[in-house]
Amino acid sequence: MARMEEPTFEPRLVSETDVPQILALVSQVYAEYGQRLNTEEEPWWLTPGTYFREHGGEFWVIEAEGAVRATAAVKLEGDHGELKCVYVHRYCRRRGWGRRLTELAMDHARRAGMRRFVLWSDTRFLEAHRLYERMGFRRTGFRELHDSNDTKEHGFEMDFT
Repeated sequence: MARMEEPTFEPRLVSETDVPQILALVSQVYAEYGQRLNTEEEPWWLTPGTYFREHGGEFWVIEAEGAVRATAAVKLEGDHGELKCVYVHRYCRRRGWGRRLTELAMDHARRAGMRRFVLWSDTRFLEAHRLYERMGFRRTGFRELHDSNDTKEHGFEMDFT
């Protein structure tokens, strides 16, 4: 498949009508790594906008060629914001979408008065780890989720100054 045409690159707030396309995107990304999306384990995937807004955050999508091709979310908790759900279609990677969505989430957390920003990323997502480290995140931990995908994650963190 050829690279997709460059979109207007305007992240927008998610709507519930985006859910089928979001599920398709995340399922495709998971499949690249031998995983399967399980909405029984994470039912908030079925109402992402509502879920993240109820936690002081937001969920964004980027469209290209009439479909959702990238997502990201932020959740606020205590003194920090947490980056969630950064998924970019394989043919749309290395175009700055992940960085742009991460910065959007960080800006949301800063505006809400958060003092630091954290994220957890599957150990298999090596390209994402390189991006986070280039952005100034430091690796802070490791955890195993004991879920259906046998997920193991690295933690990353950044202090807001």
